[in-house]
Amino acid sequence: MTKLLEKFLKDAEKKNLYLLAAQIRKEDRIVDEWTRFSAKPRFETYSISKTFVAVGAGIAIKEGLIRLEDRVTDYFPEESYDVKNKNALNATIKNLLTMTSGVSKTMLWRDGHERKHERDWVRYFFKHAKFLDQPGTTFLYNNANPYILGCIIEKQSGQNLREYLRYRLFEPLEIHNVEWTSCPMGHTIAANALQLSIDELSNFGQFLLNKGEYNGKRIVSEKFIDDMLTPYSESGERIPSDPPVKAGYGYQTWIDGVNNAGYMWGIFGQYCVVIPEKKAVITVLSLEPSDGGSNGKYDQSPLRQIIWQDLVTKV
Repeated sequence: MTKLLEKFLKDAEKKNLYLLAAQIRKEDRIVDEWTRFSAKPRFETYSISKTFVAVGAGIAIKEGLIRLEDRVTDYFPEESYDVKNKNALNATIKNLLTMTSGVSKTMLWRDGHERKHERDWVRYFFKHAKFLDQPGTTFLYNNANPYILGCIIEKQSGQNLREYLRYRLFEPLEIHNVEWTSCPMGHTIAANALQLSIDELSNFGQFLLNKGEYNGKRIVSEKFIDDMLTPYSESGERIPSDPPVKAGYGYQTWIDGVNNAGYMWGIFGQYCVVIPEKKAVITVLSLEPSDGGSNGKYDQSPLRQIIWQDLVTKV
């Protein structure tokens, strides 16, 4: 084990943080790793799955199924027939990707009431979403955006998002028999609920680092990956630095402008950080209650602090 990872593990132990696995890749190979379980089982990655949805949109754009400028309501005439709000009518696929749909209240949180009691989440979205803001003007992190985007891809392809991406993305990335939970109506949840091992998530990070290629296979265009990693908004999330700065947000991906990195983040300590200038991918899985929270209310994470302090800035 390298001193880099060794220090990270010691610092995590001092803070009583519960890690599951950690892996460092450089120059397209694993240079160090630690796992609590040698078999490297899959775990829930929570919101990391949102970035997979973004790539799914890139593939669907390449296949001519959708366009960034398409209006969301146009895909759901039967569910949005009574929508009159101009902001709702003008929201586009790009707005869903960038969390700027104009919806002013978060929806479909993992512990939210509607997840447990509503059957038709698409109809619930169009009936209850509050579009108080003009699309493209306000950032609001919201599980409804990737879920609706996944449903659009399903409508256009005839396959739910999991099946649509099975041979287009997952199999090329060596993620076999993909496990991604569906909603009560059978649509892929998209915003979370994707199960991945440390190797599988790192493969995805490597694919982003390679700008849309994996093992020599082009999956999505280099331009789309560049667009994914471009900040379109400033978020309330903080990058550990001195002083801490706000993270940007691209296409379902967080942006670290201090270290010129993109990163995926799922609550309870799921991270995959892609650092192009260092040709590095850092992946961490954990079950740490101090990282994230519920219903979108998050405190500053001691785990994120040491990931950036010991790994991102030192790799």
